Amino acid sequence: MREKITYEIAPEFRELELWISQLPADFSSSGETIFKLRNEVKVFNVGNYKLNVKAFKVPNLINRFVYVHLRGSKAARSYKYARKFFLLDVPTPQAVAHVECTRNGLLKKSYYVSLHLNYNFTLREVLDFQVELRDEILRQWVRFTYEKLHKNGIFHLDYSQGNTLITKTDDGKYQFSIVDLNRMTFGPISFEKGLSNFCRLGVDQPTLELIAREYALLRHENSAKAAKSIVIINRKSGENLKKREYFKVILSRVFKSGRDGK
Repeated sequence: MREKITYEIAPEFRELELWISQLPADFSSSGETIFKLRNEVKVFNVGNYKLNVKAFKVPNLINRFVYVHLRGSKAARSYKYARKFFLLDVPTPQAVAHVECTRNGLLKKSYYVSLHLNYNFTLREVLDFQVELRDEILRQWVRFTYEKLHKNGIFHLDYSQGNTLITKTDDGKYQFSIVDLNRMTFGPISFEKGLSNFCRLGVDQPTLELIAREYALLRHENSAKAAKSIVIINRKSGENLKKREYFKVILSRVFKSGRDGK
């Protein structure tokens, strides 16, 4: 059975439809790679547009079925959530399209396309003391998280160091933009849940306490209590993450054994 290509394009970028439809065939041989580990990110100049394309790694067999029939691919979710962010005035690179390649009802490859955003650094450089005014930037970022995400009921499930892009403005402030949008939940966010959103940063206790105190100030909570709570939440989060990774390894081995007929 031949490979099937489907795509969805934002109405304001309909002129790019021909290029989008040919993306799976052209991706490997064109564009400039700016990131490549599990996934690959390339930049393309198309007409007057500078486009950022994220090609997601081919998922395991179970998710190849799930992403087509039950949940939507990571590319489709990234597009959907970016469009929702736009309506809520939450900064993220503007969504252009998503593309899926399937065969026999299973996902082979998926691509998320957005406008390319030029930025000065990521949150990682701030946390690693590579940027001046570190603590002030962190406080502004915590305020951004509360005002733009949590007040809008957005809980980013992969709120890690590399997923916030930062641009310094002429007035000395900083603009933040969120990327890697494929894992989100939506709904009311309590103070404790909000604190837990900062627990994928992998930072030391003083930094966690600075974040917690600023967040408590914004939510009119006790800052000393918040500083203690986030340390406990962070430890439990780390323990749960290790358990999830362990079970993923076990399931992967079981699945591989079944495929190999052992």
